Amino acid sequence: MIVDRYYYHQLNKRERAIYKLFYNGVMSHQEIIPIPVRGEFSQESSERIFMAMTRDNPLIYFLNQSACSTASDMFGRLAICPQYFFTKEKVKEYNRKIEKVVNELAGQLHLLECNDYEKELRVHDWICQNVEYDYEGADKDKVSRVIASHNILGVFAHHKAQCEGIAKAVKVLLNAVDVKCIVVTGDSIKSGQCVPHAWNIVDIGGEPYQLDVTWDIGAVKARKIIYDYFNLTDSLMNLEHRSENILPKCNKSSANYFVKAKCDFHTRYGLSKHIQKQIEQGKKEIFFRMNGMLKKENIIDMVDAILRQKHQSTETTRVGFSYSSNEKIGVYYIRIN
Repeated sequence: MIVDRYYYHQLNKRERAIYKLFYNGVMSHQEIIPIPVRGEFSQESSERIFMAMTRDNPLIYFLNQSACSTASDMFGRLAICPQYFFTKEKVKEYNRKIEKVVNELAGQLHLLECNDYEKELRVHDWICQNVEYDYEGADKDKVSRVIASHNILGVFAHHKAQCEGIAKAVKVLLNAVDVKCIVVTGDSIKSGQCVPHAWNIVDIGGEPYQLDVTWDIGAVKARKIIYDYFNLTDSLMNLEHRSENILPKCNKSSANYFVKAKCDFHTRYGLSKHIQKQIEQGKKEIFFRMNGMLKKENIIDMVDAILRQKHQSTETTRVGFSYSSNEKIGVYYIRIN
């Protein structure tokens, strides 16, 4: 179950007290924030509190974690000394602009007029169509670019961001229309490479689902909007994602995009009937997810056989096809020429 301030609830009692003071101090742009700690305050605890606070609250985009420090007085009382990327006045200006953009998007996408699944779908589609992955967002020589790309400013101000900024923007947009959502951080594994990554878990109908909008953005130019990573179960998401966070268990598939679209199959017969029906209806693009033991070669042979049979029975010119696939999770896109 996803609760408000999800990561706050994973902290111990002392860390929660510091989280609250830290949050209130940062939101009021304090330069020194006293905390109820005497003596030693571990780096591990400090990082855990910071990560919990910034993942729970993506609107804290102006705090520089690497430059934050602690100080103590002669009595051993500790204080956090935060460093900010922007002045208090600049943050107020950005906040007004962000609020305006979020409210305009909620109206433009009619988010208040639909159910939670539709809200999530429309937010996903808007980001896929309007936000680019920022390949220069990790360039340390471009400091302002890095700051924006890893936060919501990248999405709302520049329409360019890396995974962290995208995941945080998804949370902001969905939370704004009362859909529970958390930011997940961990690693992605593709082509044998393990790299830091961020994505979301979203509550739809009281059940949590894994959502990675960043990876769906990656193939938009080639295949329009895709939904490969829209509301996956843990078993599918964990094939290419890893996180050390304590997360809600995502075991349901009823809100998965392909299940909702009735193109999720577990048998060869069901898939064959779907492809035949789509071709008979003159569809030029066919997409589906295949669960089971059918390999890519089997599926391509099936499409070829169906098209060959149609050609023979109707005595029309035989047409070819092209395809792309995400074999790891069983998603296929067929385009009839």
